[in-house]
Amino acid sequence: MLMALTSKAYRKALFKRLSGFSVAAELPAGGRAEQRLLHAMFLVLGRLAKMDGRVTQEEIDYANQIMQRMALVGEKRRQAISAYDQGKYPDASLSESVALAAKVIGRRSALAKLFLQIQCEAAHLKGNLRLKDKMLLRDVAEQLGYSKSEFLAIASATQSAHYQRFDANPRAEFLKSEGRSFLHNAYCVLQLEPGVEDGEIRRAYLRMMSRYHPDKLASTDASEDALKQAQENAMAIRGAYEALCGIRKLRA
Repeated sequence: MLMALTSKAYRKALFKRLSGFSVAAELPAGGRAEQRLLHAMFLVLGRLAKMDGRVTQEEIDYANQIMQRMALVGEKRRQAISAYDQGKYPDASLSESVALAAKVIGRRSALAKLFLQIQCEAAHLKGNLRLKDKMLLRDVAEQLGYSKSEFLAIASATQSAHYQRFDANPRAEFLKSEGRSFLHNAYCVLQLEPGVEDGEIRRAYLRMMSRYHPDKLASTDASEDALKQAQENAMAIRGAYEALCGIRKLRA
C-alpha cells in the first residue's frame, strides 16, 4: 500500500513538472515507477535521435531539458544518459521498456499521453515525421494504449504546437522558419535577443510564465482548448528557459 501511495504522489508531481503546470513541484521518491519511466523515456529519445544516423545538438539539448524537468541529478541523471545512449542501438528493447513503464503510469493516463507527446516533440526537431519515426512512435503509442488514429491525432497536434506556441506572440511566424535552430527558437520564445545578459533570461522567463501560466485560467470558465493552449505555452516557456540555462551554465 505504501509503495502504491508513493508511486501516485510521484506521478502526480511529475505530471505537473513535465506539463508546465508547476515546473518547480517537488518530486518525492518514485521507486519502481520512476525507474521504469526514466529508462523508457530516454531509451526512446535516444532511438529517435539516432534514427537517421546522426544525433544533433538540438536533440541533445532537448534530452537535457527533459532530464531537468524530471529533476534528474547525480546517479539518476547518469542512468538517463546511459538509457539515451543505449537507445541509439537497434537491439535495445524499446517495446519491453515502454510496456513496463505503461504498467506503472497507467495505459491511456494523462502521464502516458504526455510521455507520447514528448517523444513526438523530439521527433519533430528535425522537421516532419519520417516513416521510420512514425513506425517507432506508433509502436510506443500502442504500448501506451492508443490506437493508430489516436496516435496520428496526437502527433499532428504536437507538430502544430511545435510551430505555433503563442497566438499572441508577434514572433510566431519567425518560429515557423525552416532551418531555425532549437536554441535560436528558445531565445525567440522568451522574446529575447541572443546577446542578452544572463540575468535577463531569468527575468524574461518569470515575465512570460506570469503571462501564460495555466493557473491564471484555473478560476475562470476557460474552455478545454484554452487550458490546453495555456499548458502548451507553459511547456514551451519552460523548455526555452532550460535550454538557455543549459547552454550558459546557469542554474535553472
